[in-house]
Amino acid sequence: MIKYLLILSLVAGVYGKQMGERPVNALIHEESPYLQQHAHNPVHWMPWSEEAFAKAKRENKPIFLSIGYSTCHWCHVMEEESFEDPEVARVLNRYFIAIKVDREEHPQIDRYYQRVHALMTHRSGGWPLTILLTPDRKPFFAATYLPKEERYNQPGLLELLRSAGKLWNSRPQELRKIAAQVDRAMKRSDTSSTTPVEIDAHLSEAFVKSLKRGYDEKFGGWGSEPKFPRAMTLTALLKIYELTGDREALSMADKTLRAMALGGIYDQIEGGFYRYSTDRKWTIPHFEKMLYTNAELLEAYAEAARLTGRPLYRRIVKETVALFERRYRDPRSGLYYGASDADSFDKNSGKKIEGYYYTYRYDRVLPLARKGGISHPEKALEALGIKEGGNFIRFRSNPHLSGVQAPDAALKKLLADLRGSRSYPFIDRKILTAWNALWIHGLFTAAILDKAYEKRAFEALESLYKHLYIDGRLYHQKLPGHSPKVPALLEDYAFVIAATLDAYDAGGGKRWLKRAETLIAQAQKLFHAGDRWYDSEGNFRNALDLEGGSYRSPLAVLADDYLRLALYAENPRYRQSAREILRANARLLESYPQAAPAGVLAWLADRAGYVLVKIPAGHFAGVRYTAKKEIRYPFVLFTKSPDPLYQACRIDRCFLYDRNETKFLQQLQSRLKRSRK
Repeated sequence: MIKYLLILSLVAGVYGKQMGERPVNALIHEESPYLQQHAHNPVHWMPWSEEAFAKAKRENKPIFLSIGYSTCHWCHVMEEESFEDPEVARVLNRYFIAIKVDREEHPQIDRYYQRVHALMTHRSGGWPLTILLTPDRKPFFAATYLPKEERYNQPGLLELLRSAGKLWNSRPQELRKIAAQVDRAMKRSDTSSTTPVEIDAHLSEAFVKSLKRGYDEKFGGWGSEPKFPRAMTLTALLKIYELTGDREALSMADKTLRAMALGGIYDQIEGGFYRYSTDRKWTIPHFEKMLYTNAELLEAYAEAARLTGRPLYRRIVKETVALFERRYRDPRSGLYYGASDADSFDKNSGKKIEGYYYTYRYDRVLPLARKGGISHPEKALEALGIKEGGNFIRFRSNPHLSGVQAPDAALKKLLADLRGSRSYPFIDRKILTAWNALWIHGLFTAAILDKAYEKRAFEALESLYKHLYIDGRLYHQKLPGHSPKVPALLEDYAFVIAATLDAYDAGGGKRWLKRAETLIAQAQKLFHAGDRWYDSEGNFRNALDLEGGSYRSPLAVLADDYLRLALYAENPRYRQSAREILRANARLLESYPQAAPAGVLAWLADRAGYVLVKIPAGHFAGVRYTAKKEIRYPFVLFTKSPDPLYQACRIDRCFLYDRNETKFLQQLQSRLKRSRK
């Protein structure tokens, strides 16, 4: 039946245009919103499947692989310029088997070919990712976005397709030779040494020093442009400050968090962060909003608010949570959608324009502000960065602040109401397990600022288990109204285990601990082989290390899961599993710690040691809340105890007992402070 539908789709793709209908290809049968966006291209797209690979071999055609996601701006640009273009489609269909992959649906496929791109180009990758492969799936060309015609020293897609297609037909051995070289290099990287090295005891200092070298002293953050939030790095710096008192770590994190909170990378009108800034000053973002970006920044800002007490950070947490509850929470499951688009529809031009929904023209807003009775409207608009001439395309301005004062409330409401007359950007309603678990973890962290976040975290975690853990099996994603089909990846397991342990830590009861132990046993069975951890099951998988990517390393989170479980379950074998992960990745931590912030934290947690605070059950909630606010040590865990004693324990012993809450907390703070030195 599947083969019949594929054939039917391909026939419709060939003849639909002649019949006066929109073309349709095999992606029409896929659930992925991204693949659906390309289902009516004249390109004969096929999903990643054995049928596609068999067709490539049968017809002896190379494969054109395009990887992207539904809210990716440059994916839309490449589609409009090339994949909707009949000329490009003719050439592509003639010479290649075209395959589309949603990187959110299959991150393991994306991870592999991003590595291919880095190997072949010596540059970081991105989306859309463009790979040419032999019929047996060996890559011989890699790029990201390509314009239709050559432009700004970028090769044109049309000429590339013609040249590569003709070369394959006339001298395929030349392309096979390149592919064989790439394949050998990839296999060498897969078998690179994991021989342990000794990690310097001063890893936190080395981490901070390595970040200091690339730090932007003027505007915060790292690098020039584009500039990414690097939320896990910020969280690591905050925890290192809490552990060691390193003021440089706090300064880098604090300055960056403040700059982003006031900048245009943060939506000053509705809340929430965009994916990255296109400029060094954090003024003009790339307007996608991703759940994972906001989940990791939610944690960072909550930690910063706890440590510094800054009202600005507390406001950012409140507004970000409110946005995702209002815009991105699925009403049926109570879980959260993955992302929204950078582009939005302008009814005046009839086109989608990047940032249209979020930006404003001064000459159109000023009269409304005057009419609305805004006090000193010119100054109020200027304080929000909305000026004549604008700071973005088409004389539009993206709001940002010049000081820590919150925007004028009346003006903010007026601007929000103005957005209400516009079409909200497209939201990809995929519910991704890993990203939801990250968000739940952020909510548990933010509960120190507002206990309502903890209640919401429990509700969401219960819903995640209900909808994505079925018949003892965890799944990677689901679309509203559909059953999940894609098996979970290691990142799903690692992040869900972390959120599950958060629930146990918050007093949720033993069932959460049992769930975490069940999941970690399943993860080991599915993804661990020999001395390696892999990102997925099956033949197409990647060995993982502690290096982070778009978000924190799943393997680093798993190591931390093991460390926490060792204390919660009083089982030293879990700590041994964590240490095996850390030892196997010691070379990365020693030579390039700035690339592995979550790994650095896991190593520090093992070295400094988690402390488990056992609180009499009847006093648990209040004492835990007080302890989390007052104790300055980043690796403290909590559990309910039937014993009337307050106790503090490490993995091998309990070292503090008392019946008096106040005295116990004072002694614990003093002991932990001494242990940091």
